[in-house]
Amino acid sequence: MDLEAAFRQVGKQLSAGRVSAEYHPYAELKHTWSRRQSSVSFRISDYMDSAPGDVTDAMAWYLLCKAFGKACPDGMADRYLGYARSREMWGPKKPVYVSRARSLSFRPVGSARDLGTVFDYVNSCYFGGSVRRPDLAWARESPSVRLGFYFEPLDILAANRALDSEKVPRYVLEFVVYHELLHGVLGAKGPPTRRVHHTKEFRELERRFSMYEDAEAWLTKLARKRRAEKGVPQV
Repeated sequence: MDLEAAFRQVGKQLSAGRVSAEYHPYAELKHTWSRRQSSVSFRISDYMDSAPGDVTDAMAWYLLCKAFGKACPDGMADRYLGYARSREMWGPKKPVYVSRARSLSFRPVGSARDLGTVFDYVNSCYFGGSVRRPDLAWARESPSVRLGFYFEPLDILAANRALDSEKVPRYVLEFVVYHELLHGVLGAKGPPTRRVHHTKEFRELERRFSMYEDAEAWLTKLARKRRAEKGVPQV
């Protein structure tokens, strides 16, 4: 069953009116919808275009229930979300993701810091060199949004470009890399609909970073500074 047929079939069971759905080349995995009178139209990330039929059905249930504020049938959300966060889905899509990820630079050597060198140091000091090196990238986005991330399905670790500066102590970048590597090592806990990333174990290990308090203070200052700058009118 194709995408639109799946959404129409579920729409009938929910008395959702006229339902349409099409794939769209979003940079990230996201889906959008718009409602007009008795119709609802969905734009589905084309990263999902190779999903098995049962996953497409589960996605239709999940998104239509969200759009109409209804409870999703048991198992549908877990089936969709589990696949959408899996290496099974993302592995073949990696070249497409990288080509669309305009906010990411996959050259580890920045203007002031080398992510490769920082990774090697953190891996050696805190993980005994046991972590396989992920793809490293610099992210161009506001530090008030996030200062780093680890995308497990594609094994990508990114640090915010704001940390690529001699004005920011190197241990701040090391802490961000350590934090994200912990995500990779520990993974998330719980079912797809209730995943917990910052567990008690995670927080305890995070505090083992040698400059934990100082690094946290710097990261807080960076985020606040960028939020303040964003609020200043441009002349």
